[in-house]
Amino acid sequence: MRKPKPYHQKPKKKTTPRQRSGDYRIFVGAFPESEKISQVQQLREKIDWKTSQITAPHVTLAGTYWRTGQPNAANEGLLIEKLSALAPYLKPFTLQLGGIYTFGSRVIYLGVLPTDEMLAIRNSLLSVMGKDKHRQFKPHLTLAMRLKGEQFDAALAELQESDWDDGRFTTPIHELRLMQRGANDPAWRTIHTIPLTNQENVP
Repeated sequence: MRKPKPYHQKPKKKTTPRQRSGDYRIFVGAFPESEKISQVQQLREKIDWKTSQITAPHVTLAGTYWRTGQPNAANEGLLIEKLSALAPYLKPFTLQLGGIYTFGSRVIYLGVLPTDEMLAIRNSLLSVMGKDKHRQFKPHLTLAMRLKGEQFDAALAELQESDWDDGRFTTPIHELRLMQRGANDPAWRTIHTIPLTNQENVP
């Protein structure tokens, strides 16, 4: 009688784990500037002052990423070189914003339409920066993220009755920013600006 062959479990495919801690974080975002965005910032200051002071209104396109080492621009020198080389192939696009939405019962955000132009830029950034924390990318502009209980419910109810929920608006984006924040930094800071140009102008 033949002995049964020993069972060998197939080895699992190796995957690159997402880093979940480190000395500082970075992300690349679109920071719209217009009269309408100034109103968005005023709204953020009204409902969640602390969040409004940590970073200006923005839409994260790649990030966040944890890094080890000192939180300075020099430690991202190689990435900055890669982003500079990529920049001529990234063209301006338009953000389309509107609608009040939530992540759970802590985060309130303004909706952002994931256009083909935006997703193309995100994919280009990921090809240089690597996989980020988003298993399913949902672009958004955070309004509040530190409200709890009745504060959250009251702010959400007020926003859902406002023009921010019904209205839609657009704003052009001509540059992206590489942002960095260390454990002791009170706010995010820009360490590199990525200009967006028309692809037709690339030599």
